[in-house]
Amino acid sequence: MNIRLDEIVERIITINHAWKLSRNEFGNDFIVTQSFRETKASLQATLLREFSKEVYLIEATDSHEHDEQMYSVRLKTPIVVNGCHRQDVEHIPVRIAQDIFTQSELNTFIANGIF
Repeated sequence: MNIRLDEIVERIITINHAWKLSRNEFGNDFIVTQSFRETKASLQATLLREFSKEVYLIEATDSHEHDEQMYSVRLKTPIVVNGCHRQDVEHIPVRIAQDIFTQSELNTFIANGIF
């Protein structure tokens, strides 16, 4: 896949916003809402796998605001996306991360955040 880091980060942010709008308007069970969430997770998986030296996972400190435990997808070095400096590339639920990644991948992505 030939995609730039800033392009995939921008897509993840855009899909996340669309997912939240759909969830608020139509609910979690609406097929489009589910599709947005799955697309975001797929893009995050691509980001972590393709840019593993530049990205890591960390347990989200604001998991209490969500219905479940979350990881925060983070960039080691902030980048500018749509004129804003970004280091956070949205959250991914731990249960989805465990479905998408092997335990070895998860260990690597988490260890990448330990400097």
